[in-house]
Amino acid sequence: MSVELLKRIDRILQAESLIKSRAGELIPLREIIYIYSSGGVFAVRAGKDDAELEGSLSTWEKRLRGLFVQTHRRYLVALDRIEGTYERFPLDAETYQRPKGGERPGRDDECEISLHGTAARIPVIGAYGKALKKALGITKFHYLSPENPDDRKLRLYGLIDFGWRELASLDPADKEAVAAFKAKWDVKQFARERMLSCFRQYGVNEINKKRVIKNIIYQLWRWIKKGIEPKGDGNIRSLWYQVKTVLAYHSDILEAGDVDTFYNTLQEMIEEKELFRYKDFGFLDETAAWRAVGELLPHVVLVTEKKGLLLFIQSMATSVGASYMSLKGEPTMIAMEYFGDELREKCGGRPLTLLCVTDVDPAGDSIQKNLAKGLAKTNAIERTVRLVDTSLYTDQQIKIIRWPTAHYKRKGDEIQPVPPTSKSWLTKALRWFETMQDLRLLEFKDLVDGWTKVTIYGIEADSADRQLVEARFRAELEKMGAVWRKSGKKKSAEKL
Repeated sequence: MSVELLKRIDRILQAESLIKSRAGELIPLREIIYIYSSGGVFAVRAGKDDAELEGSLSTWEKRLRGLFVQTHRRYLVALDRIEGTYERFPLDAETYQRPKGGERPGRDDECEISLHGTAARIPVIGAYGKALKKALGITKFHYLSPENPDDRKLRLYGLIDFGWRELASLDPADKEAVAAFKAKWDVKQFARERMLSCFRQYGVNEINKKRVIKNIIYQLWRWIKKGIEPKGDGNIRSLWYQVKTVLAYHSDILEAGDVDTFYNTLQEMIEEKELFRYKDFGFLDETAAWRAVGELLPHVVLVTEKKGLLLFIQSMATSVGASYMSLKGEPTMIAMEYFGDELREKCGGRPLTLLCVTDVDPAGDSIQKNLAKGLAKTNAIERTVRLVDTSLYTDQQIKIIRWPTAHYKRKGDEIQPVPPTSKSWLTKALRWFETMQDLRLLEFKDLVDGWTKVTIYGIEADSADRQLVEARFRAELEKMGAVWRKSGKKKSAEKL
């Protein structure tokens, strides 16, 4: 039998043993969560008074080595009780003796640990941190989860799933249990000291406001999903005041100017990180009156960026039973959530065809792409078609209706934007023009010193002949009908 195996057997037997308190009480070793020194040495157990022990902390460290590990000059913790780690931000300065010849502790050698059976956070400092990492078989503390051991994504984004074990088994109908759970874990009600423990900025005694906001929003979503928190009244600003008002009574860390941080963080979590959706919070879509899902051809979606063209596309769409939407500029994510769900329910998995009446310019191109991207979260997109492009106009018409969208000057391979055109907008305009390749939208003017000024033009969709746009719309429907007839799907072809 190997020496290592013998050691493991010995540790198992030791864990089942009893130790005697100073008062003579026999305590099962497996009940002890941690041991601390404070004018004596005490063992902490769940739901029981601390038991004073004989001897010093160093004596117990040697006796319980393998089952307990020292994390601080005052603490020994049970290894099998460790649940997760947090960044450590002591409010008061601390000093400790570094073991002789020991390595200088680094930033990742300190943390706080949570233990099963107690709400207390136990500090880990200096050289003790290296020993704890070795005992846990890890190289960095951040490899452990703050709360949920399975969700690395939350940890890396700075989120803590507070009370996730209790939440999983919580009965939403048990009002008393829900109230107790919220009193224990509601981030908005954390006192400033607890805020610092969880959300302090590294190196200073300041709370990381954005991280607090992220965790409040995430927790609210979790609680709404569980059914222990109602959705909002549809107004995003109401949510801000709800959060700010509660925090004011406890940690009072948000100021009036932090509202932009709140909105930007919410947008980041939904649109960039895709952790949840606007709909989950009950936010209302103000564009609901500008769209409808068709009865006969719900998968055919006629879209315009212009509110002034709403009646035009509505008339075309309803005449054949297609869907339609007026975006009023760039499509909002919340509008895409609601409309996307409506289309998915009606289309039954059939991919969408987007027929767009948008401006012939970089902004119109961006709107079409963002529309397709937004709806693609809930529906497959078969194709996107521009119903308005330069082929609808004569040379003379283009000269009259075109308007400048970007200016730049060039000399050889050198290109410089001309105000008010910014560098980023010029890049977007040049990429858009590569897809158009219509020289009627360019104008050149010679300048001094060998420079040439170039103007890129666009065309507004409002200028297009309505009959030509509708004819193109009908032609697209006919193409789709031919495809369906060819594939033998007669019923759908008849609808078209």
